[in-house]
Amino acid sequence: MKKVLLSTTAIVILAASSAMSAPTIGETTALIAEAGLPKGGEVSNTNFPHGDFKALATVGEVDAETGMALTGYPDGQAAWLADEDTVRVVYQSESYATMGRAPNPETYPWVMANGTSFTGSHIHTIDYDRAAFADFMNNDAPASDMVKASGKLFNRVFNVFGEEVVAPNHNPADLNAKWGNQTRPDGTMIQFNEDYRLSAADYFFQSFCGSWYEQANKYGEGIGFADDVWLTAEEWEIGRMFAADKYDSRATMGLASVVVDIANETAYTVPALGQTGYEKLMPINSGHKDYVVVVAAGYNHGVSPAPLKVYVGMKDRLADGSVIDYATANERDSFLARNGLLHGKLYGMAVDNETITTLVAEPNPAEKMMEEYLKNEDAPKRFAARWYPTSYQWAGFDKPLAVQDTEMMLWQQKEEQPEGYTFFNGDKKAEHPAADPSGKPRYAQNMTKSGALLGIDFENFEFGSDLPEYLTSDIIRMVPAIDGALTLELGGEGTTKDGDASIHMEKGKAQMIAPDGLYWVKTADKEVIIVDEDSGNDFGERKYTLTIDADMNVEGGNLLAIAGGKYSARYENGVSAIPGAFTKPGTNEFSGSWPVTALIARKNNGSFYTMDELAGTSRQDIRETMNLADQTFIGVVQARPESSGVVAENGGDAGGQIFQFTVDLD
Repeated sequence: MKKVLLSTTAIVILAASSAMSAPTIGETTALIAEAGLPKGGEVSNTNFPHGDFKALATVGEVDAETGMALTGYPDGQAAWLADEDTVRVVYQSESYATMGRAPNPETYPWVMANGTSFTGSHIHTIDYDRAAFADFMNNDAPASDMVKASGKLFNRVFNVFGEEVVAPNHNPADLNAKWGNQTRPDGTMIQFNEDYRLSAADYFFQSFCGSWYEQANKYGEGIGFADDVWLTAEEWEIGRMFAADKYDSRATMGLASVVVDIANETAYTVPALGQTGYEKLMPINSGHKDYVVVVAAGYNHGVSPAPLKVYVGMKDRLADGSVIDYATANERDSFLARNGLLHGKLYGMAVDNETITTLVAEPNPAEKMMEEYLKNEDAPKRFAARWYPTSYQWAGFDKPLAVQDTEMMLWQQKEEQPEGYTFFNGDKKAEHPAADPSGKPRYAQNMTKSGALLGIDFENFEFGSDLPEYLTSDIIRMVPAIDGALTLELGGEGTTKDGDASIHMEKGKAQMIAPDGLYWVKTADKEVIIVDEDSGNDFGERKYTLTIDADMNVEGGNLLAIAGGKYSARYENGVSAIPGAFTKPGTNEFSGSWPVTALIARKNNGSFYTMDELAGTSRQDIRETMNLADQTFIGVVQARPESSGVVAENGGDAGGQIFQFTVDLD
């Protein structure tokens, strides 16, 4: 690897000098999201049918003080209070470094406190004045008027060996000087092919995609995580970067599951959560002070088929299950143990051998049974399932195993099938889950490959004194992968070339196509799930809502916005949100939503809720006192067609935008 010898100060100076012509954060007001084809000769239509959108930040913009650029393309996002007067918006960039396709795919180096640098994905923080942020949708002011500062979420990072990462070397014994996606269990570093070698930094974070912010004690005192955390993961396996392709990749430590200790600005790789790469890691309510449950969605290091998975961990335990002594434990183990991230197992969905014959024609764990079921119109819409672990369990930082020797290859094996049950395996590409915001132990899961939506309801977890033998749940097919399953209400907009976005125009099907981003919203008057598709739709990717009832049945859908595609009027005219950033026509992708309602809601006396008042269940309690039309969200859109100009010049990788938006279905 090429060693980068620039100090943080030097990088800031260089960024600032190269960013003289770049707009500052929030200065761009042009939206990438659209309501449909323009009317009346305009280039862009922003007459959104069921809400409104307004730009918060755009890739290519720079910090007004430091010159540090925002990178793309933006993916997982969230927001919380940095202090009583400041809303902190956080987003991560889904960057692939030298595997990327933007004009300049290597992001500028993200330098840690010890000088170690990473290209690829960044996790950005942008601080906004709280009062101005609360009024943002009610005026025409640009977001730059309320930006206070920007930065990065952490400045220390620990690897899969449990060591704080330093500059790389090829000494196998020096485990500090390694990153897992390029390293074998014995500490041997595998060199990237010449075409993929890094030039901007020591290592790279490989495509942080969906993320999740989980506040401490979210479900009540002692229930849930003990600390405020950010969960993310490297996504896709990187075989093509190596001489032996996937065989080299599988021999490495795999992809990092990362949990950030927000208060201490420290990121830990957590191999107990798995080494196979995920779209999103998302906690749900365990209902128990001693256990955490985390949904682990996608991608099984590129190996299909595999089941849907959840992680169950025990708090205050070391990897071997013994009780931790916090008086003697180090900082790393103390944080991970109190959050249930040292002693745990991954559990996969399994169906009993009698029921499974009603779901698929020929049960076989080596086949994609889930996809067959989702496409079978005559199959039952609900069934019971259990969740079992394989024979693999992570044994500790001192016992590293290659990703190929973890659970990755076990789900299909005959000897691993639970007695009387079969793992209900399907395609690896299952993207965002969405937790029930009320705290019920259930979630919705986008089944991306087949184009469907699945509900998983655990009802009640039964925990004893150790990790459970299995979990039980009900499964609900909320939207099947069947043409005719979903037609969106457009509200008079949503026109595309040759048709409209009520159906997926490119596929010509009235159904979900490659659903990706997902967020569950429960308000005083409605319960909806916000869906984002990632299908390569030349007519514009769709962002929409699904209205659901208390039993997770879908009652209808409404279009919120579309974006991109080669038939976009913006791209046919070479228009980009930041002038000069247009590259060539192509598809965009919305990628997630996050509520900010409670952060900006005012009490009867006109004051905001304090940080203490927003602890625990309070944020959701506040949201449920207000109608959907009175809620406020943030979201992102990815826009590779807007990756030139200042985006490329400042090492931003691929374009995109962070926005604030509202939803009004009435």
